[in-house]
Amino acid sequence: MTFDLKKLKYLRLQIRNQFIISLFSFIGLQAIGQNNYHFFKYYEPFKPDSTGNFYLAVDNVNYFKNNEYKSEFATGYTLTGAWLRPKLVYYPDEKLRMEFGGNVLKYNGRDEYYHLSPWFNVHYQPTEKISMILGNLNADQNHNLPEFLYDPERFLTSKPESGLQAKYNSQRFTADLWIDWQQFIVKGDPFKERFAFGVVANWKIFERDNSGLSIPLAFYGLHQGGEIDDAPGLAQSFISVTPGLSFKKNVSDKIFKEWSLNSGFSLSTYPKDNLVFKESKGWGFYANGTIETRLGGLTLAYWHGHQYYTPQGGPLYQNLSKTGTNMLPENKLLNLKYHYYHEIIPDTFFGFVFDYYYNSLTKQTMNSEGLYLIVNFGVRTRRVK
Repeated sequence: MTFDLKKLKYLRLQIRNQFIISLFSFIGLQAIGQNNYHFFKYYEPFKPDSTGNFYLAVDNVNYFKNNEYKSEFATGYTLTGAWLRPKLVYYPDEKLRMEFGGNVLKYNGRDEYYHLSPWFNVHYQPTEKISMILGNLNADQNHNLPEFLYDPERFLTSKPESGLQAKYNSQRFTADLWIDWQQFIVKGDPFKERFAFGVVANWKIFERDNSGLSIPLAFYGLHQGGEIDDAPGLAQSFISVTPGLSFKKNVSDKIFKEWSLNSGFSLSTYPKDNLVFKESKGWGFYANGTIETRLGGLTLAYWHGHQYYTPQGGPLYQNLSKTGTNMLPENKLLNLKYHYYHEIIPDTFFGFVFDYYYNSLTKQTMNSEGLYLIVNFGVRTRRVK
């Protein structure tokens, strides 16, 4: 038997490269795009060929979510309701769109509305890659933030985000920058102004042979302060930085579609007050593997938080107790998630998500189930000449 040394060296090089990629995928950083809520969409796609057109659009989300939590970090409850957003869409120019409408949220079993608010949006898209938004923002897929930074339930229950936003989208690099102004103040108000802000970016290192390696980054925070209010206390800022690395492989198979490996590290900072926040920073390590099939997807994830806290993140991932009076030093969580969604008609989805949680420190098991129907459609009325 004879050996071809060149072929042997080539084979060793390929094996080494595959090992390095797999190793980075496991011990790298957080994959921001993997939040398993791909069907959380409501933002009207921009249509540059619609100058002079009026559209009547309706966005609607119906949900039933049951959280069976028994944890130091969260209390179980059932969330059921819907929100409806009718709006008029107008394109005065191929690069500009305006939307006017309203948003109403109602919980099932309550006679009063949770909130009723106007919807106003100006979308300017000077190029195919760049867009700027003023007014109500595009928060599709929760800005691709992972659950420990942004609780998916905020898509269902929060007032529509509003402020300003800039997005960039190319084949190799994407970025989403926004400010969500949640509380405006005037002079003498007894409460502080509040706004959330974030940057989510993703850079593809390579993409070939149905495989891709990318570096995502999330910078996210919440600020409460102001100079003209009469609210007691100092200004507070909560900031998290989460860089990452992600490997994904598309599969040409009748059942399996793709798989990915993601892991990560997130640093959170918060104001030290010697009461609850006796420290000023914490960290969290996250790793997951996801398999997408034609029958849904499975995600197995591990989370370890050390004095970690982000005020708008999923409660089970925080180290702050559910009473908000105690910071628990460690939090270790295993999460098995099954997620399924079906596009009924364009931009209209039926979705189901099941979560199983195991806290390895307290030996507690928890689960959560969510059923969703998301409807988005538009009807062109007439073209203005």
